[in-house]
Amino acid sequence: MEGALPVIALAAVVMSAGAVVVAAHFRKERTAELRSWARTHGWTYTDHLSRPLGEAALPRSTVGPHPRAEHVLTGRRGQYPVVAFEQTHTMGRGTGRVRHAYRIVAVRTPGPNAELRILRRRDRGISDDTFDSAFHASGNDPAFTGAVLDGVVTKWLLADPRSRSLPVHFSGDYVLTWAAMRLDPDRALTVADYLIDLVERIPDEAWKRRAPGR
Repeated sequence: MEGALPVIALAAVVMSAGAVVVAAHFRKERTAELRSWARTHGWTYTDHLSRPLGEAALPRSTVGPHPRAEHVLTGRRGQYPVVAFEQTHTMGRGTGRVRHAYRIVAVRTPGPNAELRILRRRDRGISDDTFDSAFHASGNDPAFTGAVLDGVVTKWLLADPRSRSLPVHFSGDYVLTWAAMRLDPDRALTVADYLIDLVERIPDEAWKRRAPGR
């Protein structure tokens, strides 16, 4: 039995090294695919950036130990600058390590924002009759929240089925949405369209409250 232990240890090392090599191969392959997509669509690809959204705060659930923003795609959708990337963090140690990845899609807004998050409620028996019964909204600036969630926007959010799966967060100079999945650039474009549809329904008053004269 004692003689078998070194063999088992060696096998574990070989398997671990093999896993690292395979992971590196797939990452290189994926990087090439995303870089090609960016070139085809006139966008820019960056392997990783420390703060791709500047001072904008990411949702707490997407940030953990050893955070990293990677596979960053930047470009435009019509007149709107768009940033899409994977936000990752790692929990645990050794064989218990788990890597979490979130797709972040962000659209630059016409002016700076206060913090505002809009989530579809998941409770059983919720009603879609009114905005307050169907959504939970929390922000740090009542004036900004009130200007964004006027009658036009709340009715649109209630009616648009995309709001069921795409939470919204305003922060810094961006409005963004997130999901626990890897980045798919084509799907990210459709998500960006949702955010743009939202921004275009928000009255100019919202941005003027935050940046007079801008």
